[in-house]
Amino acid sequence: MKKLLFIAVVALLGLRSVNAQDSNIALTAGFHDFTLKASGGGISASQSVQGFYVGVSTTFSVSEKLLIEPEFQFVRTSEDGESVEQIVLPIMAKYYVSEKFNLQAGPQFDLVVSESEGLNTFGLGLGIGAGYDINEKFFISTRYAFGLTNRAEDAPSGYSMKFNTFQAGLGYRF
Repeated sequence: MKKLLFIAVVALLGLRSVNAQDSNIALTAGFHDFTLKASGGGISASQSVQGFYVGVSTTFSVSEKLLIEPEFQFVRTSEDGESVEQIVLPIMAKYYVSEKFNLQAGPQFDLVVSESEGLNTFGLGLGIGAGYDINEKFFISTRYAFGLTNRAEDAPSGYSMKFNTFQAGLGYRF
């Protein structure tokens, strides 16, 4: 796990050096809500657990108003002494509608790193969100990601289990 975190940070720093004049590094942290949605046979159910996320991101300018922001996050949710840990990799396109307010959309990849039986550990989602730059260094953001991948391993036809997530956090740019 520590090796994976180290590799991701080095990769982000390496990406930053490719286009250093138009990019920056940011640390993020905040609230994470994880919802498991299961459906099949005309029945559906969902369960939510809460936790936190911490991450590191960089941004690349495409134009004055459009940026690409890959991020590496460690997420931990827990309930009743049971916890789930994930590595989440959102790659958001950020469009600045005004000088400080942006809208976000893009793919989100996740990998469950804690022990999990009967579960596809890798998933893909579609994230949408918004952010606000408080000043040049601090920003807030919120994001919702819809799970696209069926996470139930060996599920019969018509049955699915998907992960949806909601995040709200604070970030600091270097």
